[in-house]
Amino acid sequence: MTDALWWIEHYGRFLEALNSGALVIDRKGIVTRANARFCEMMRRGRSEILGRSITDFYDDADARAFIAERRLRFDEPWESEFHLPLPDGAQLPVIVSSRVLGDTPPLNDLRLVTVTDISARKEAEESLKEQYEIIAKLSNTILEQAVDLKHYSQTLEERVAERTAALHEANLDAIYMLAVASEAKDEDTGRHVRRIRACATLLARELGFADREADEIGYSAVLHDVGKMHVPDHVLKKPGPLTPDERKVIQEHTIIGERILSEAPFFARARAIARSHHENWDASGYPDGTNGNAIPVEARIVHLADVFDALTSPRVYKHAWSADDAAGVIRESRGKMFDPDVVKAFDSLFARGAITGGAG
Repeated sequence: MTDALWWIEHYGRFLEALNSGALVIDRKGIVTRANARFCEMMRRGRSEILGRSITDFYDDADARAFIAERRLRFDEPWESEFHLPLPDGAQLPVIVSSRVLGDTPPLNDLRLVTVTDISARKEAEESLKEQYEIIAKLSNTILEQAVDLKHYSQTLEERVAERTAALHEANLDAIYMLAVASEAKDEDTGRHVRRIRACATLLARELGFADREADEIGYSAVLHDVGKMHVPDHVLKKPGPLTPDERKVIQEHTIIGERILSEAPFFARARAIARSHHENWDASGYPDGTNGNAIPVEARIVHLADVFDALTSPRVYKHAWSADDAAGVIRESRGKMFDPDVVKAFDSLFARGAITGGAG
């Protein structure tokens, strides 16, 4: 047995302890080790997998070409969505992460590959996509009806205004239903999004936005976490530290949130907020690492409102902070997490007692 294989055997228990599938392959693509979880995912016995080239399991040319391309770039770490071929011809969607075991021979001739099953997430995304396509169509239809009403004669102008207002209220009701649904896993159901709307509206007005624009930012803010509908309960409510994979699932709610909102102009601010409300002023946020004024201003506003409310509200993993302590953290994060101008507006409102936090 070579030193490399001895090393793998010695740390075999570590591979078996992983929640994800794991295998070790050499430069020829031969599987030299596979843990029980990977065998379960492949629906094959360990003896059917070990000693075979990973390419042998794939029939489609695109997959085989992808594997061949990765073999040519053997020394580069990589991570990508892919699939595992199952014996019945089905494909299991997975995230594959791979890197060389060491820097020197013989370990640099072996790669550790971890495989995470994302089939449940894919099914949830498809289900959400279907549901929100329906919502988007309904929203677009409502907006088209409102626009059509404007073409009536002058004598019907008052009636058009009444109908438009009613449609606007219907849209707001739909937004709240959608927002509350996204918060349904939280004990603070509904109250969090209403506090975020109020705080974001106040901040926008303090920053000089007209009342109409400030109101738009406020009601768009309630959908900031709509993407969390796809986050599993065991991750969302986990009281302890998150694993890297769990943190990645949480962070994806920003992209999913943008994706599931309608493309109608009515939801333009909501889409910007959903994607960018975790971006930091110094570019340390996610999902895009955007910085400064490149972050949409409505997202900068909601970012501060969301953090302040989170700090002053109880969670499964912490007690509520006092409003003064939370405000201190906001000030300390000026120019780091938060837009300095938004912090200045917050300070002014907080000093006047207009913003009191989740406990207020």
